Amino acid sequence: MRNFSLLIGNETRGPLTEEEIAAMIAEGSLTADTLCAPEGSQEWVPLSDHFKFGSSLKVKWNKPVSTEAEEELSAARLNPDTRKLLLAYGLADAVSVDRFTQVQALLAIADHEKTVRATNRLHSVVGMTVLSAMVAAGTALGLGAGPGGELVALGARQIIKEEISSRANLTNLRNEIAQFADLKARATKAVFEKPRGGTPGLNLIAGRLQIDPATAFALRGQADLSPLYKKIAVWGIKPDEDRRIYVLREAPSARALELLRNQAAVLDEVLGAPLDEAGFAQFFAEVMTTFPAAAFTEASLLRSEAAGMRMGGLKFFIERVDFHAKAAAGTAAHKQWCADLVGFSERLKALQAKVVARTSPEARRQRWSEFNAGQGAELTTWVLTSGAKDTRLNADGTFTVKGVPSLNADSMNLVLVSTRIKGDTVFLPWGSKYLGKGNWTSETLPSAHLIDRERYKVVDKVTVGGRTYYAKLRTPTHTFVMSRSAPQWRYVAIARTTDKEPLFALVDERTYASAQVGTVVDVAALGKMDLYSKATESTRPEGLYDE
Repeated sequence: MRNFSLLIGNETRGPLTEEEIAAMIAEGSLTADTLCAPEGSQEWVPLSDHFKFGSSLKVKWNKPVSTEAEEELSAARLNPDTRKLLLAYGLADAVSVDRFTQVQALLAIADHEKTVRATNRLHSVVGMTVLSAMVAAGTALGLGAGPGGELVALGARQIIKEEISSRANLTNLRNEIAQFADLKARATKAVFEKPRGGTPGLNLIAGRLQIDPATAFALRGQADLSPLYKKIAVWGIKPDEDRRIYVLREAPSARALELLRNQAAVLDEVLGAPLDEAGFAQFFAEVMTTFPAAAFTEASLLRSEAAGMRMGGLKFFIERVDFHAKAAAGTAAHKQWCADLVGFSERLKALQAKVVARTSPEARRQRWSEFNAGQGAELTTWVLTSGAKDTRLNADGTFTVKGVPSLNADSMNLVLVSTRIKGDTVFLPWGSKYLGKGNWTSETLPSAHLIDRERYKVVDKVTVGGRTYYAKLRTPTHTFVMSRSAPQWRYVAIARTTDKEPLFALVDERTYASAQVGTVVDVAALGKMDLYSKATESTRPEGLYDE
């Protein structure tokens, strides 16, 4: 499709497409005599050389019923040809031309044309007469000096002056048209550059990371469960494949530490080697250090019964202690000793439970089950609701837990290793005697991992640009104008929930159309876009100006 520039009055419009010019012809705003120049040409020719006028142009419109006032106004309104002649003859300018009625304009034009024709005839007659006279006088008088020669020269100079003026005007017009063609060519080639000030998305997002110290590190290492597995293998128990590592967000509470200590004690009971008399003697001696001594005979006799105690006699000795405690309760002087004996009896009974657990496999299983039905279940609930980060151990015990706080040797109490014994979960603090010496490192997470966690949502969609710019050439007699429209640029405004100001991502038309406010933007896609602090237009190219 071709483009054309139009010369309307003293101003140039365009370039315009064929469809736009056809629409203007249909509206009656252009005539067959309107001058036009195809794009790339500097020659102005009538529109009729390139477009059809008359009945072949089909314009559909419904003529409204005119009022008397409208018909009167229509009769007085200038038609385009008359308006053009008024401006071309210099009888009016763009401001005063609409003050003429159609009749006034026709009379002014007719009078001007009559004057011009008379002047032209006079110039023609005078010119021919003077020319003939100059030839004759030149022949008669020669080139000598004198009044006759000067008179002839004066007439010739006047005619030559008018001729030179006309040629100069034509030359100036041609120069002006050539200048505008050059200006138009430069303006057409002017490039609207991509908006300035954008930053690659990945760089900007990385610089705006909101890093939580409690989740900016990764713990890597290897947990060694072989000490525990050797203990349970003695009792014919196979290791469970569900092995995990937990990293707590904060140090265990006092109750959690108590539960962990109690679990460790139960493990000692059920996984310890079978108890022999020598081992029993050691445990019994430790309990006897708490025997409540007293100055009366009953205390001394009871203490003597403990001499040479063996595992088989522990139950009978506990009964004797309970008997003396009950008897002492009835004597006022022995009440304190009675209370001390009750506590001592409880320690003996705990030793008895340990003896049973260490000498009977069934008792060991029973002891483990009882713990996990009570305190063990409480410990499991606490770990699972603590917000700890966890991951499964690999077959070789290696692990990587991401999104945890920075750890050092003093803070490894935040780490627990879990496995199962006969279906019940056991939690082993890092450094437990049931764990081997495991290697570990605490590392800062790479930026890529942190960036992947960023959540930018679409908060708005913005379109900017499309502004009209002009290229103009002003001369003493003409004004040449062409226009160009700047491209439109589409932005998607994005922000995190904590951001006060959004960022603007420059996107293509398809992405702009598919973007929905409230949806999360894929970080990988966002990293490939250019981001701006505000929706920005192209800068004005050199050679184009605002109106």
